[in-house]
Amino acid sequence: MSEHGSAKAWVLAFVLTAGVGLGAFIGIGCWVGANTCPGSATPRPTSTDGRTLYVEATCAGCHGINGQGDRGPSLVSGPLAGLSADELIAKIKKGKPLAGMPRFRDKLSEDQFAAIAQYIVTLRGGS
Repeated sequence: MSEHGSAKAWVLAFVLTAGVGLGAFIGIGCWVGANTCPGSATPRPTSTDGRTLYVEATCAGCHGINGQGDRGPSLVSGPLAGLSADELIAKIKKGKPLAGMPRFRDKLSEDQFAAIAQYIVTLRGGS
């Protein structure tokens, strides 16, 4: 086998090994529930209760059950605490994907956005 043919064989072996490894990584992650499996759709929330939606839409996973922040920023103190309900709705719809905040514009209804925003306002002590 020529030197050029040998290099091609090594590249092919690497690509195949990497592909199998990535497939196994994703498959095991799906099996243990550590990540979302490709091709599986998350059911849309049907509730219109702000607290329920806040938890079901996974807001609480990052912002904490009381909005105090966990992996994500606080919604009850700091810069985000001053956002109005309309500004919160815009942020929830648009998200900030590069910072880890998913977009929800195609996942919730207008009533659901309003309910979540109103719930966040009540966490701050507002009505």
